[in-house]
Amino acid sequence: MINDTLNKITRLIFILGEFDKGPVILANIARDLGVSVRTVQRDIIILESAGFPIANISRGEYCFVEGYTLDKLHLSAKEAALLAFLGSIAGSLGGSFKDTYHNLRDKILQSHCDNPFYIKLPKGQTFSNNITVKAIEQAIKKRKKLKIEYQKSRISGREISPLKIAWYDGFWYLLALGENNLILKLRLDKIKELKKTENTFKMPKSMDKILEESASIWFEDKRDKKIELKISSQAASYFEKKEYFPRQKIIRKTNNGELYVECFTGKYEEILPVVLRWLPHIVAVTPEEFKDKIKEVLSSYEKKINKS
Repeated sequence: MINDTLNKITRLIFILGEFDKGPVILANIARDLGVSVRTVQRDIIILESAGFPIANISRGEYCFVEGYTLDKLHLSAKEAALLAFLGSIAGSLGGSFKDTYHNLRDKILQSHCDNPFYIKLPKGQTFSNNITVKAIEQAIKKRKKLKIEYQKSRISGREISPLKIAWYDGFWYLLALGENNLILKLRLDKIKELKKTENTFKMPKSMDKILEESASIWFEDKRDKKIELKISSQAASYFEKKEYFPRQKIIRKTNNGELYVECFTGKYEEILPVVLRWLPHIVAVTPEEFKDKIKEVLSSYEKKINKS
């Protein structure tokens, strides 16, 4: 446990030092540290949660927001890393410790003058490092299957292969394999009981790639649905700088500044919320099935409005 903690702090120090020099490529950081890209991604999430403004320049490339440096905060990389690490455990300790940490973080990040940056972080379910979570961690490390009791679900009483504990859209999930190697997304707060088994499983080799490409908890292991979208000129700059969809690719840009973007998904629900969020600046071009899905949602919403 102590070694894991020291390793995490060391990684945070290294990553912050690299950010202070300029843009970083995750694959290079992972290689230098001798860890997976996914581990570096988790470390960056810790830094973001601690209030450090990090921008996603392109796929796999990150940097501090322009003009932001540790020097302006009068912090060294070591001090900043310790601040971030405290943040990663403050939520699980809860109560006064969590409040004290937030007050301390705000004072430090404001430095000696008003901080010109404001980072809006999503609020959601607090991580609880309880007996259930610890059992899941051990099962993942030892590749042991678990028998689960899950709130109002037919999987209760069955064995699952635990893969990852993941955070999506404000909630903590256990990602696991069920029957026929179907990927299950189980809310941690809905797990009623877990029992250890001696049955083992193999971690899918493609798991990190699947997670890296995911846009929401609705992801699937197969991305067999190709979608083409048209982005208005007013919103184009956002989609040129950030990937909102899995396997997002700009296929052409018109003279009036509109973008045509393609992406791939296994389930329309993975990208539908993003499309709805960007209306009317986004239009589905193909396939017809997805266009019909959008029409269905909008029609249902219209009916609810008319009834209210």
